[in-house]
Amino acid sequence: MPAWFEQLSLRAKLALGFGTLIGLMLVGGTTALLGHGRTLAAAEAFLAGDNRIAELSVESSAAMSKARRYEKEFLLKQQVFSHQEAKSRYVTLVASQLAVVRENMTSIRGLAGNAEITREIQEIEAVTRRYETGFLRVVELYGRLGRVDTGLEGQFRVHAHAIEELLAQGAPEHLRTDLLALRRHEKDFIARGLSRHAEAFEAAADRFQEHVARAALATGRRAELLRLAEQYRMRFREYVATEAEIDAATLEYLGAVHKIEPQLEKLHARADMAVTATRETLQRLGRITTLTVIGVGLAAVLLGLLVAGFIVRDVNRAVAACVNFASRLAGGDWTARLPLPTGANEFARLAGALNRMADAMQEERRRDERQAAELQRLNRTLNMLSRCNEALVRAESEAGLLDAVCRQIVEGGYRLAWVGFARHDEGKSVEPAAFAGIDGDYVAALKLSWGDDERRRGLGGRAIREGRPAVARHILTDAAFEPWRDNAVERGFASCIALPLKTKSKVLGSLGIYSAEADAFDAEEVRLLQELADDLAFGIVSLRQAEAREQAERALDYQANFDRVTGLANRNLFGDRLAQAIVHAARSGRQVAVLVLGLDRFKAINDSFGHDAGDALLRHVGRQLSASLREGDTVARLSGDEFAVAMGDLAREADVAPLVLKLLTAVLEPVSLESRDVSTSASMGVSLYPKDGMEAGGLLLNADAAMSSAKAMGGNLFRFYAPEMNERVSALFAMESDLRRALEREELRVYFQPRVNLASGEISGAEALLRWQHPQQGLMPPAEFIPVAETTGLILPIGAWVIGSVCRQLRAWLDAGLAVPPVAVNLSARQFRQENLAQVIRQELADNALEAKYLEMEITESTLMDDPEAATVILQELRGIGIKLSLDDFGTGHSSLSRLRRLPIDHLKIDQSFVRDLTTDPEDAAICLAIIDLAHNLRLTVIAEGVESEGQANYLRQHRCDEMQGYYFGRPLPVAEFEQLLIQRRTLALPAQAPDERRTLLLVDDEANILSALKRVLRRDGYEILTAGSAREGLDLLSTHRVQVILSDQRMPEMNGTEFLSRVRDLYPDTVRMVLSGYTELNSITEAINRGAIYKFLTKPWDDEALRIDVREAFRHHESAPLRS
Repeated sequence: MPAWFEQLSLRAKLALGFGTLIGLMLVGGTTALLGHGRTLAAAEAFLAGDNRIAELSVESSAAMSKARRYEKEFLLKQQVFSHQEAKSRYVTLVASQLAVVRENMTSIRGLAGNAEITREIQEIEAVTRRYETGFLRVVELYGRLGRVDTGLEGQFRVHAHAIEELLAQGAPEHLRTDLLALRRHEKDFIARGLSRHAEAFEAAADRFQEHVARAALATGRRAELLRLAEQYRMRFREYVATEAEIDAATLEYLGAVHKIEPQLEKLHARADMAVTATRETLQRLGRITTLTVIGVGLAAVLLGLLVAGFIVRDVNRAVAACVNFASRLAGGDWTARLPLPTGANEFARLAGALNRMADAMQEERRRDERQAAELQRLNRTLNMLSRCNEALVRAESEAGLLDAVCRQIVEGGYRLAWVGFARHDEGKSVEPAAFAGIDGDYVAALKLSWGDDERRRGLGGRAIREGRPAVARHILTDAAFEPWRDNAVERGFASCIALPLKTKSKVLGSLGIYSAEADAFDAEEVRLLQELADDLAFGIVSLRQAEAREQAERALDYQANFDRVTGLANRNLFGDRLAQAIVHAARSGRQVAVLVLGLDRFKAINDSFGHDAGDALLRHVGRQLSASLREGDTVARLSGDEFAVAMGDLAREADVAPLVLKLLTAVLEPVSLESRDVSTSASMGVSLYPKDGMEAGGLLLNADAAMSSAKAMGGNLFRFYAPEMNERVSALFAMESDLRRALEREELRVYFQPRVNLASGEISGAEALLRWQHPQQGLMPPAEFIPVAETTGLILPIGAWVIGSVCRQLRAWLDAGLAVPPVAVNLSARQFRQENLAQVIRQELADNALEAKYLEMEITESTLMDDPEAATVILQELRGIGIKLSLDDFGTGHSSLSRLRRLPIDHLKIDQSFVRDLTTDPEDAAICLAIIDLAHNLRLTVIAEGVESEGQANYLRQHRCDEMQGYYFGRPLPVAEFEQLLIQRRTLALPAQAPDERRTLLLVDDEANILSALKRVLRRDGYEILTAGSAREGLDLLSTHRVQVILSDQRMPEMNGTEFLSRVRDLYPDTVRMVLSGYTELNSITEAINRGAIYKFLTKPWDDEALRIDVREAFRHHESAPLRS
């Protein structure tokens, strides 16, 4: 580069470079404009000629396609409309589209510049005329054919009708048959146009004329028939010839069409070739323009690069120095400076200004760092102080407060925080109470003291002793830290402060804070930290005072509501809880029992053994009563030797006596007093809400009066406030006494109720049921005495007797050679939980040489679910013996499927409460079906209890229930009668297994005359008709008969038609259900139809034929969809 360029300023250099670039760009732009003009001229020539030819050829192809479509629509529509209407609609349209083609060809001839295109256009015009002429000829021929009442077709149909009229006047039947055959061939040809149909027509015409000639007809009629037949034949031949002529004309103009389309395509191809040539011309011109622009552009770029290179070289040196300077400043190097270039140009002035700026920034940075460090420490301390104050406000305990404050200090940026309390022991030790930030080993190893030994004081002991902060700003050099320095440095501690926890009267301890920074605690930070320590001391004192107040309040509350000797509720608390029980009972409709209990001989025991022993006896009685009560009941000591009990949520008065007996028994448990077993009894009085009073005070007074009555009668018993309750309890005690002697007197009896297999009808088992032959009351069912046996514990020997009795009877039947089914014995809840139950059963089986397969056990669902885990263990023991197990009363308990799946049981018994309305209540039916499916899925046998009708048995059999038990087959029988049942091998009568193919119709109406009328109309169709006078009678019939269609009246007493049919839909979904109504009740009927309960709605009075058709259609509907839901 010449020296003169180097002497130019940066502004002059840039002006020279940009001027040269602009000149070169003007040259390139001029060249581009010239090339663009030539390109526009070529495009204009294309648009004026070749492009127009292409557009007209495409338009002609489209017009030809429309003409073909209108031609085809004419051929189709002339068969639907009249010939004249089809011609007027479509022939004109075809002609108009062909005219468009001819006009376009004329326009192309004017645009074309060579003879070859002109010759092609003339050929297209000639072929177009041939197509139009041929199509018009076909249109004319279709006019000759005509339709049913016009043209040739109308003429030969007239002759055919004339022949039909002559034959209708007493002609032989075979002539009419021949004419029908002739007409059929005629219609086949008209419909299909096949030659074989025309030939068949000719043959049939010959046969018809021959038969007419030989027929026994009057001469005049025969001649007339032959004449009409010949005319009919001639007109048909003309029709066939015209059809052939139409086909030939069609082929001729189609040939012309097939020539037009390729010629139009050829013309369009020529236009495409012209487009290609124009495109190549435009591309050539574009390439020339592009190359020119590129050449000029490259020259401009090269020149620009040359100029820019020299400019950039100079600028780059200065900019690089500036960038390096700025980078060093950004990286924190405040000593960075720019070298000053020679001369006095722009960059020299810039370097001097930037160096002066760097000097000022370096000084400002040093000042900011000092202030930021101070602010950071203070902000950290203030934030920590704020969080600690928040912890002070929210703390609920002293330990929680200390932990929270230490944690907040560490989270504020310090390494360790700990709190130590000053102990007033011999060594005046400082006991750590809380710490955060590091393991507790360091804090525990400090072992500080605030006593006279200065070496053990450390900062914490000095702060406690002097009552002011103690600071070690450099742990490495502080003499007070010498015993703990190594441990502190190892953990990264550089400075430390200890702050006294001062109250108004004393120092509680110290707060120690360690920092990783040396010289961390300036005067302002120490002030703030001491403020924190003062707040912490205040919080500790406040929490200790609050805890003292709370303890005092708890003591007062305990004294007000609890007995000091026994720890039970006192009269005050008992009254409150009794009032709550009364309110709850009033809302729920239950009863509350209030018991007042006084100890017998308590004064004698107190006088003999002393007051301490008397108090021990009271505590023993309190524990015994509490252990015997249910959850939610309340026991209290009223005064002296008197206790009170409140028992709520009682359903019946009869529930009270067993609970009272349990309490009296519990009191009799002896207690050891001065190494001697001492026992006492009690007298108890009982009052009931709402029978004996509505308020707590009145009930307590009445119970106390009843207790006094019990004491007057000798003690160790209880009395009710109501006399009739005492009579009832006396009767209960009498029954208990009789029941205890019933085993000795052999008054108990075992009855057997058979179980039946619903598939075979054979006896599959039996259930052993207990009866009591009472000397005075006669034969008693178990419901009257089993609850007493359960309460008194007599159920255990009675249960063992039943098992033994059943085993002995089974052995006797086997020895007699009878086919003995297995017998199931019911286990009560108490008997099931008997520890040696499995041993008892195993021993009875062994004593009677009986296989376990003959004995089964039944356990109620609620018994198993009281403690499923323990129940599973017991069931496994019984299964180990070989005993099969039944889950009784299934569906009435609270078992879950997951628990049921794990129970080792063999049978599920559906409770009779679900079976009772099985055939009339869809909900009960749904529950039964669900239990059956569940049992089968778990591979269990399902047994239905309480089956009392044929309908119930049939319904259960149809839905795959395995076995049934109930009065329908047999009541519980004594031994002798059940033995006769086994000897006779009695079975359950089963319906025929083959399906009933008869169509069965059920009519339901409460009016007998309506039923009679319906039956009279419908029996003509061969149905088996059942009639019912009510909805319930209809459900009974459905349970015993297979019915396909049901017709029910809507307006019936007890249950209307839609409700009845809704139940039928749920119970028998494969039936077709119709309702018959004589009045307007559209809402309920429409709703029933929408939910599928009704198939069709019929009205009264009915039309007999319409009714028969509707019923017939209902049976067809049933047969076409037998598995509807």
